[in-house]
Amino acid sequence: MSRTKTSSQSGLRTLKRDFSENSFGSQSQTSKGSRDDPLTIDWPPSPPKAAAPKLTGMQLRMNAIRDALNGQTSVSGTKTAQPLEDSKSSNKRLSDSSSRSDMDSGEPAAKKKRVLPSSWSEDNGPSTSTSKVTGPINRQQLSKGKITEAPQAVASGKRISKVFLSQEQSQILKLVESGLSVFYTGSAGTGKSVLLREIIKTMRKKHAKSMDAVAITASTGIAACNIGGVTIHSFAGIGLGLEPPQELATKIRKNKKANTRWLRTKVLIIDEVSMVDGDLFDKLCEVGSILRKNTAPFGGIQVIVTGDFFQLPPVTKGGPSTVKFAFEAQHWSRSIQRTFNLTKVFRQTDQEFVDMLNEMRFGRLSSRSIQKFKSLSREIHYDDGLGPTELFPRREDVDRSNSTRLNCLQGEEEMPYRAIDSGTAEPQQREKLLSNFMAPQLLVLRKAAQVMLIKNLDETLVNGSMGRVVRFCDPAVYGTENDVDTFTMSKDKPPSSAGANSKAPKGSASKVGQTRYPVIEFIIPHGGRREVMIVPEAFKVELPSGEIQASRTQFPLILAWAMSIHKSQGQTLERVKVDLGKVFEKGQAYVALSRAISLDGLQVLHFDASKVNAHPKVAQWSQSLETLKFEGDDDEASWTL
Repeated sequence: MSRTKTSSQSGLRTLKRDFSENSFGSQSQTSKGSRDDPLTIDWPPSPPKAAAPKLTGMQLRMNAIRDALNGQTSVSGTKTAQPLEDSKSSNKRLSDSSSRSDMDSGEPAAKKKRVLPSSWSEDNGPSTSTSKVTGPINRQQLSKGKITEAPQAVASGKRISKVFLSQEQSQILKLVESGLSVFYTGSAGTGKSVLLREIIKTMRKKHAKSMDAVAITASTGIAACNIGGVTIHSFAGIGLGLEPPQELATKIRKNKKANTRWLRTKVLIIDEVSMVDGDLFDKLCEVGSILRKNTAPFGGIQVIVTGDFFQLPPVTKGGPSTVKFAFEAQHWSRSIQRTFNLTKVFRQTDQEFVDMLNEMRFGRLSSRSIQKFKSLSREIHYDDGLGPTELFPRREDVDRSNSTRLNCLQGEEEMPYRAIDSGTAEPQQREKLLSNFMAPQLLVLRKAAQVMLIKNLDETLVNGSMGRVVRFCDPAVYGTENDVDTFTMSKDKPPSSAGANSKAPKGSASKVGQTRYPVIEFIIPHGGRREVMIVPEAFKVELPSGEIQASRTQFPLILAWAMSIHKSQGQTLERVKVDLGKVFEKGQAYVALSRAISLDGLQVLHFDASKVNAHPKVAQWSQSLETLKFEGDDDEASWTL
């Protein structure tokens, strides 16, 4: 079957910074565009009239920005965040019509002339030079005095390539769209999360007339946050869910919101099902039938379930020996009409590494693979100075490691950022939901700190991108409206340096007149760097009705010297360090090692083959999967028939 390679719509363009002049020149170069041409900007504006009073460099710069953006004014709250709001609202207005149609159609955007403004120094007005960029060029490494830019970042703030599914992924999507209840699985890196996002988008579009028809849930708070949903317990309104189904149904009927959710839901999505206990699955199935007065499984709700049973198992009081997986549930076979196994691995391209991970997944390592894993104990040195992210099984080890490394940066300015939290849930429940966010309540950064991005910004800066703090900057001085590598996507009020009602640590941002944002130098794939000022983002837990149970506004960054194995689930990391001597649960070693994209970026300490084992129930159940070959294609798919 022939495949057509579709190139990204987003090329990279380079604009040189010019600090040679301190004021506008007498001549200006302008494009012939208008407000109807979203990619054409007139720059610089006409010089001020002779009668006008003399302005400072900052005043000239801000006036020029407003003129260039057709008089857009701020609707933000704080003085510091005003330039961010100006840029964001105007950029969104300029790009909505063209960008949306391009993304929906999948066609390359029409080439349009755009004139990009020159940069300026922090203390002086804009320079006289004007650089024109009229067409895309190849990605280039960012160096001092240059900005390597993704063009759509200027127009829309965020632009991600159109997702292309493999044939087996497309087949699952078609089955789901037809109304079948489906379970799909696959080893780490087979695109389960990518497919799930496409399923969510497709089902929401299918049931667009009822905003709460599609319920997005997961077994854990972290997994739920990753897909923009809630925990299955929260959706169901069952609390701990210890009572029998009939009692749970009675309990839910007394909760008007929970009862309404059950009655209005048409599609129930459950992610990370490996951590859902089999008894809980049966209870949910029966509760749905009782509440909806329909004897069909889940009361006739279409159920879409995904996860990898070879990864983290359910947590039970009796220990591993008492684990009952969801596939062991009495109503599993009645509820799930098709079970599908993704086989094409996207995360790792090295076939040797893929084979080693597959052996590890099933707990059947060959002597060759064991020796190879043991050889990975060597220390890896990276030319760019960034180290690997070390994965730990316990959160306290993560906090200790990150704090120790941060404290080693003595003498560097410290900037604490306290998040803004809100939500409709009861305080105790809200705090529990917020604790599952990747974004911390308090983020403390210093210059040279190693950080990781936890939200997708564009095609090269994605969840998991690594970088270091290079400085802190007042967004007004940074020139947000015209700096092409500044992302301004959040309309929320930016978090205070040290919180509204808390005292900042000594030597911290409390000495600064206003909040300054972190500027990060990211290492991008295939070599190269990008320097970007990061702004606050909103992280939310949202019910199908649109109600925001919990929300946190924080910079989308975390310290990246260490991370918990649990929080790394679903992540793709280029540099990974794991000490297997510390793992204590089945599946932890596999989850940790499968985060890496290659053997070259993986360091493994204290490799012990006895720590690499699959749960015998899962290994036996997986043998029931049969392989189906798609005609005319190399993709393989496995079905439980």
